[in-house]
Amino acid sequence: MYQIGKITNTHGIKGEVKIYNLSDFNRFSVGAKIFVMMKDKRVDFEIERVRFQGNLLIVKLKAYDNINDILVFKGLDVYSDHKPEKELETDDFHYQDLLDKAVYTSDDVLVGYVQSMIPVPQGHLLEVEKLDGKKVLIPFVKAFVGDILEDRIMITPIEGLL
Repeated sequence: MYQIGKITNTHGIKGEVKIYNLSDFNRFSVGAKIFVMMKDKRVDFEIERVRFQGNLLIVKLKAYDNINDILVFKGLDVYSDHKPEKELETDDFHYQDLLDKAVYTSDDVLVGYVQSMIPVPQGHLLEVEKLDGKKVLIPFVKAFVGDILEDRIMITPIEGLL
């Protein structure tokens, strides 16, 4: 299960939704299968149409033809089971592979664990919950993030980062 977007709003009255795309891969294409989770219950969809509107996607879900049918999905995260066929490049990572990963400084001191990746215009931020419960944001760039290993992420902190 891969989180690929978030339904931000409805669009028009004919059952379209606005989706903020969180995927670096083209997962929103005609015929693609996506789903949301509602109260621990999976609701599956098939994409009938998709078009861009600024930085959002306008998606028509097959068999949902009325705004009243889709209002309940507003604000929900969108997922896909489909693993992209395209191989990841050397410095690319799946969002889910980074969640809950331990974060260590270059001095091998445990900082905390990754809670989420936050997209920003400049790239992404790692949201890390420190051992004391406080959260910090670390720019996901080579200047701060070093090796990403199977069990940990190595960072090079600067004064004021943590």
